[in-house]
Amino acid sequence: MPNLKDLEEVAEIISIAIAREQASIKYYQNAYKKATTESAKQAFSLLVEQEKGHEARLRAQLHEIKAAIEFERMKSR
Repeated sequence: MPNLKDLEEVAEIISIAIAREQASIKYYQNAYKKATTESAKQAFSLLVEQEKGHEARLRAQLHEIKAAIEFERMKSR
């Protein structure tokens, strides 16, 4: 089992990854708005949905890591 410091570092990395996914979502949403063909709109729409899926998985992982952090903190009390 990773120690508390390792868990906190992983949580920070996942938080950064979530922010990057959010930035990608905004980027593709803007690209969708600027697209002039239906095929481009479909491609950007697909990319938005994929990025949203990535973000959701990262949020689930972050939730698990935070629970592990809390557990480790409780153990050390």
